[in-house]
Amino acid sequence: MEAAMDLMRRISPNQSETALSALLTLLPHHSSDLLSQVDQPLQVFTDVECAKEFILCEYNRDADSYRSPWSNKYYPTLEDGSLPSTELRKLEIEANDVFAVYRDQ
Repeated sequence: MEAAMDLMRRISPNQSETALSALLTLLPHHSSDLLSQVDQPLQVFTDVECAKEFILCEYNRDADSYRSPWSNKYYPTLEDGSLPSTELRKLEIEANDVFAVYRDQ
């Protein structure tokens, strides 16, 4: 594990995803430690319905799908994914609008 962490500290950021995948294959019993200690680059996905991008992260993930804050749909489609309550969804939409105005100014 110490050697794996040393390797991840020294590797180029553009190769970190490939290296992490290889280490997970080689050290499956250390997978939870590796995933919790190694920073992975952010990934972006485009919501096809709204043609807007969103970040794929643990906060909008359910199983292997990610919920778009724009359309409130999961990509790839997830039948029983958790969704925010109606009131919370309204707040999310308002927050997205406020941040868009802030970004444009």
